[in-house]
Amino acid sequence: MKTVDFKRLNAFTLVMDVLCNLWVIVLAGIIGFCGCQIYFLALKKQTYTSSMTIAVNLSGYTKNATTTSLARTIEICETYQSVLSSSTLKAIVEEDMGQPMTGYVNVAQKKSTNLIDISVTDTSSQKAYDTLKSIFKNHTKITNNSFNNIIISVISPPFLPSSVSNPSASITHSLFFGFVGSVICTALILFISFMRDTVKNPSDVDDLLECKLIGTVYHVNKRKRKIGLKNDGLILTNPLIDYSFRNSFSEIAIKLESIKRTKKINSFVITSVAENEGKTTIIVNIAISLAAAGKKVVILDSDLKLPAVYKFFKHIDIKPENDIYNYISGTTDYESVIMHDKITNVSIVCGKEKHFNSAKAFGEESYNELLRRLESDFDFVLIDSPPGGVAVDAETICEICGGMLFVVRQDYVSVEAINDYIINIEPDKMIGCIFNDVSELISAKEPEPQEQI
Repeated sequence: MKTVDFKRLNAFTLVMDVLCNLWVIVLAGIIGFCGCQIYFLALKKQTYTSSMTIAVNLSGYTKNATTTSLARTIEICETYQSVLSSSTLKAIVEEDMGQPMTGYVNVAQKKSTNLIDISVTDTSSQKAYDTLKSIFKNHTKITNNSFNNIIISVISPPFLPSSVSNPSASITHSLFFGFVGSVICTALILFISFMRDTVKNPSDVDDLLECKLIGTVYHVNKRKRKIGLKNDGLILTNPLIDYSFRNSFSEIAIKLESIKRTKKINSFVITSVAENEGKTTIIVNIAISLAAAGKKVVILDSDLKLPAVYKFFKHIDIKPENDIYNYISGTTDYESVIMHDKITNVSIVCGKEKHFNSAKAFGEESYNELLRRLESDFDFVLIDSPPGGVAVDAETICEICGGMLFVVRQDYVSVEAINDYIINIEPDKMIGCIFNDVSELISAKEPEPQEQI
């Protein structure tokens, strides 16, 4: 049996799941409210209750007799319930009414009095009224021998009920059931969120994935994104970028420098299992951080099916002769495909056009030659590839480059899917994981953003 690890609990992912499924919670509340109304209005049978009140006194009706009758009222009430519900009286009433007796008879003493309430509940107000009249008219045929020296007097005669005795649910009841429905739905969402087998915390990387954690990139404040990040993107040249986001890439850059020295490699293919995990954003910002540290860096956009690197360098005019695919196909030269960005001091080799025969392109000797020349001319070569769950391009490139970095977005892809991909990579090629878009419910106050790079 699988044990529950509460260390994997992440309050932010729980809250986000509740907020994202808020419409489901509201819908559950509406269903609970409407279900309660439907049950009482359409499914539950309406009943009517006719009642009367009698007084029980001992014969003589003296003060002492009245006091004594109070003590016997409970006993008489219980006897009345038995007698009035008996099959004998039922047969007499049915013969008197000329139809079956379907009502329910109830006898109850008024507390601390010698008064007894007798009521009949039935599906029709007329049937309830007629049954009660017949019972009281004929009950003496059975009770005369049971109650000696007892005087029964009618205080309140039977009445024809004008309203149902089990009214439909009130708004308060329906709102309560709606609230219960919302609470149950919320609890179910929280349970599913907690049990979902995704990477929720940085510690999950080392504990659950078949690779080590290289760095953690924190989520950018949405308020700041609305102000100015939408147009410029999540790039370190934007002065509105959060400090934690900026610092994350500085730490990753330092680790990559260390890996380069120890493993003697300088080219890294960066991929992910699924789309929208932020691998291109990761690549561009790692390159900027390395360039800021004085390293000569080039980004090789090998995601030919869906190129995106050029979108981060909008001020560079990429012409057809600069397209990487044209170099692979032999229609342009090495110098033409390398473009340098003076703002970030990062070089890029990319294109804008989509090419869906990328697997064939990476098998060409020209691509291998391009990578070898870039490794020779630059300190770091960062290669953007299609997601591993979409194409095998990253695995093909990984065979000819130094190593692979794997981007995992918080609470996005299942642990099983990630590990199924990682185990297909040679262990000495798998450098590690970058945990991306990480948010916490409560975070420390961030330092002010630093100057633009």
